[in-house]
Amino acid sequence: MSKVFKKYIEVRWDDVDVNGHVRNTRYLEYAATARLGFLMESGWSPRAVHEAGFAPVTLGDEVRYLREVFPAEVVTVVSRIIGLSEDGARWRFEHRVSRESGEEVAVVRTLGAWIDLGARRIAAPPAALRAVMEQARAADCENLTSKH
Repeated sequence: MSKVFKKYIEVRWDDVDVNGHVRNTRYLEYAATARLGFLMESGWSPRAVHEAGFAPVTLGDEVRYLREVFPAEVVTVVSRIIGLSEDGARWRFEHRVSRESGEEVAVVRTLGAWIDLGARRIAAPPAALRAVMEQARAADCENLTSKH
């Protein structure tokens, strides 16, 4: 089942760089906020994930900047799961950032994994969390290799 998640974010003054447009690192923060929103909408608060003995960890980010965004604009982050390993341990999200007009301003792709907090290593998440990720797979979701 393909699912997308939307998060609306108002650009604040402290989101901008010296040129007056959204600074590059803020796009990564918008993407992280969108992923957290996905988990929370799915019933997995940060506390619930932690109590299950797991945490999400970012392995790498790729950002493509397309247009400038300025303070007081509202951007929408549409997120999809575009990669998932068979055991659910590794995942890839795509976050498309656009302004209110619908014009796309950036694309963020994040490769990540679930880390077992006790073992301090990448591991398959609990079955219920894995099911949430599986149900949210995009139609064109890539099968990732799980190396843990």
